[in-house]
Amino acid sequence: MSTTVGLYGASGTSYVLQQAVKELAAEQTDIENQTSTGVKSQTYAGLGSDRATAISLSPQITAVSTWQSSVSSAQTNLSVTQTALTQISSIATDLQTSLLSLSGSEGTSSLQTIVETAKTDLAQLGTLLNTTSGTGYVFAGTDSSNPPVTDSSGLATSDLATATASIVSGLSTDGAETVFENATALASGKTVTADDGSTVSASSVFSGALSADPSTVSSLDSTAIVGQDNDTVTVGMVATEGTPATSTSTGSMIKDLMRNLMIVASLGSADTSSTQFSDLVSTLQSSTSSVSAALTSKEGSLGITQDSLTSQATLLTSVSTMLSTQLGNVTDADLATLSTQSTQITDQLQASYTLIADMKSMTLASYI
Repeated sequence: MSTTVGLYGASGTSYVLQQAVKELAAEQTDIENQTSTGVKSQTYAGLGSDRATAISLSPQITAVSTWQSSVSSAQTNLSVTQTALTQISSIATDLQTSLLSLSGSEGTSSLQTIVETAKTDLAQLGTLLNTTSGTGYVFAGTDSSNPPVTDSSGLATSDLATATASIVSGLSTDGAETVFENATALASGKTVTADDGSTVSASSVFSGALSADPSTVSSLDSTAIVGQDNDTVTVGMVATEGTPATSTSTGSMIKDLMRNLMIVASLGSADTSSTQFSDLVSTLQSSTSSVSAALTSKEGSLGITQDSLTSQATLLTSVSTMLSTQLGNVTDADLATLSTQSTQITDQLQASYTLIADMKSMTLASYI
């Protein structure tokens, strides 16, 4: 009669209690995992009927995140480009001021100062055109790994500058119109034939990709995907972009500005009192004025793009928040509910352990 009831419990009540304890312990472990990770399950399968929603939302959130990164990168590039372009516009404005001062009878000393300033501005222009951001050269378009200007600090002494100086040296005999058109042809990458039959040419100061016709270079514009259905925007500016060249314009505002600076930098020995000199200065004034207007227009265009990207960034933030909230509703653990459930399960486990212990200590006498 001293045999305990617990010896026979494995096939009876004790076995049922032990199984219940295992289930409760598993539930407690699951609750602890949810509490520590903050999510209901580490796998989609563990979400039950909510898994379809989670599977649908996750790629949408990833796509929005990608667009946000693209917009952020584009905004950075545009900001850097705008800063550099503003300084390039200042170079054009300063050149215009210098040209206005040359309209009258200018002394040799003043002309020399303007000539030296043009040389300095050429070096600054080259440096600005080789401006970089975190993703490469901002004025290189899709060829962003290569600097737009091959020797940014040596523009004033480049083959093109030397060839331009050779053309300008014939101002007194060739006349302003011929000098300007020949300088334009050189800047456009063409070979010029002088009156004496000799030819003048110069290697491009720009990278291979940017040395093509300005209308062709325009196709190198960088773009950024900023929304669904491959919604893209053009980002920044390619240094030599523009329209087909003419006899008086390279088609590129940057190339025209560079040509004008090189012409001015070559005027050191010019006769300031000659008609040819005043005609050339007048032509340069008109050209530089057009360049300044084009640069200002480009700044405005980039500003519009910046505003558009700011609006898109705000929209994407809202969409991201909405999608993340929806995903959180089906994947995030409810810590308050889990706390209550944990307390209840702990109480049930304690009660079960107590009952099992009591049953093991029972004897047949306990039933008499």
